[in-house]
Amino acid sequence: MKFVKVLLILAAVLGLIAAGVWHFALKGQMAYAQIASAYTAKQVCSCRFIAKRELKSCVKDFTDDISALSITQKDNMVISRAPLGLAQSRARYTPKLGCALLK
Repeated sequence: MKFVKVLLILAAVLGLIAAGVWHFALKGQMAYAQIASAYTAKQVCSCRFIAKRELKSCVKDFTDDISALSITQKDNMVISRAPLGLAQSRARYTPKLGCALLK
């Protein structure tokens, strides 16, 4: 019985350590995902609604590889999502004002 308790405590401690390492190791990747998704949403929104181009045509303009991002359009809004839910950004087009990122 005592061995099982020690094993459970050891597993819990190792789990907490792994969670901490996971969090801090991904901190930079999470920031990059947020910036990339916001930039992509704004640029695609401007291309789509101001230049009046097709969504697929706008996505092809990027020189960097953004294939990991999921880009969709709903009405007058462009949504860019990073994989694993790391980040999501939305840009909305307003006539006579252009595109702006939403919180």
